Amino acid sequence: MEKAIISSTVNLLDGGCNVCGIIEDVNYTLTLNEHSIPLEEVTVNTLVMAIALENGYKREYKMDVLDDYILFKKADYQVTLKEDYDYLTYSNEKNQLETNNQLINKESLAAKVNEILTTIFSIDALDFSF
Repeated sequence: MEKAIISSTVNLLDGGCNVCGIIEDVNYTLTLNEHSIPLEEVTVNTLVMAIALENGYKREYKMDVLDDYILFKKADYQVTLKEDYDYLTYSNEKNQLETNNQLINKESLAAKVNEILTTIFSIDALDFSF
């Protein structure tokens, strides 16, 4: 099983004036096959998107009459992502998975990301380390 390492660094920034306090800026990095991918935050959506793009999927933003959605394409294979606040729906021609985007527990986050990768994207599961 391929290893996926998620690390973070914290930068403390001075606000710049007497009233502003110190601002904590957290940066996350996903490392796959010795390739580092910066992440804005650690959520289901950011992890799945980074891993899918790293595995050769292309991302398109589509607008429909009722919904806007993200389409991931790799050759003839397509995956649709519909976002609704903290709720995500991933689907391909055979399966559909729904989940919250923000998952507090790291083990359940890793399990949900692996379920989406294997069931929807046909990508092998990863061994996550936080």
